[in-house]
Amino acid sequence: MARKRPDVVWLPTPEKVVDSMLRLAEVGTEDVLYDLGSGDGRTAIAAVVRFGVREARGVEIRPQLLRRSREDARRAGLEGRVNFVGEDLFRTELAGATVVTLYLLPRLNLKLRPRLLGELRPGARVVSHNFGMGDWEPDRTLGTRDLFGAGEAPRVEHRLHLWVVPADAGGTWRLTGPNGEEFGLEIVRRFQKVHGALLFDGGRVPLRKAKLRGDALSFAVRGAPGLRPKARFEGRVDGDVMVGSFDAGSGVPEARGEWTAERIARKER
Repeated sequence: MARKRPDVVWLPTPEKVVDSMLRLAEVGTEDVLYDLGSGDGRTAIAAVVRFGVREARGVEIRPQLLRRSREDARRAGLEGRVNFVGEDLFRTELAGATVVTLYLLPRLNLKLRPRLLGELRPGARVVSHNFGMGDWEPDRTLGTRDLFGAGEAPRVEHRLHLWVVPADAGGTWRLTGPNGEEFGLEIVRRFQKVHGALLFDGGRVPLRKAKLRGDALSFAVRGAPGLRPKARFEGRVDGDVMVGSFDAGSGVPEARGEWTAERIARKER
């Protein structure tokens, strides 16, 4: 069977840009990093050597670059912490990663997007060098100026994009407040952007300042019966259950408590 041809021309990412990508992802000692299209392995190796990640995996289809990256890892004494595999990056398993780094073309990012959203855990970070993910807007973008490629190449602006994989928070939930009050909670989600309403007999109030980052959901409401005029909810999404803390904003301990929610119907955009 013929070997699959690479989808992109390899262009080395300058070391300064590699470090900026890893800082943007806030990698640390508990992370497992996957670099898809790992080239000469510099990102995976830097993640372990300079940022102390627990484990790094590079996926590269070009045999000569695979040999080079494996040899560099061996010389650095990184056996067991850095692993390079000769796989198609669109077929490689992703679920073990907490951080994914990319330097691919936009159409390839879009092709990967459903797998990144579907297989990575909420809170996993994805960092792309220069190219976006279509209408999945980055949580953060920064620029850094450095070489374009290597050697005597000109200096250019590199755009680095960060996404935090959002939890599946969309749908209708049954929310129980700190004093046993029951409400409906309606959340509409598009990627990490959320909006919705708190529902009660005879009415609804919109969620204010609703924010979803990974599995962390927060929102505020005003004017809901049984709650103080201003109430803020913060919690975590875990499948079809949410658990969190409630603050009525009055500054007294009695105004704080715990809340839970159970999903009763799914509703996604």
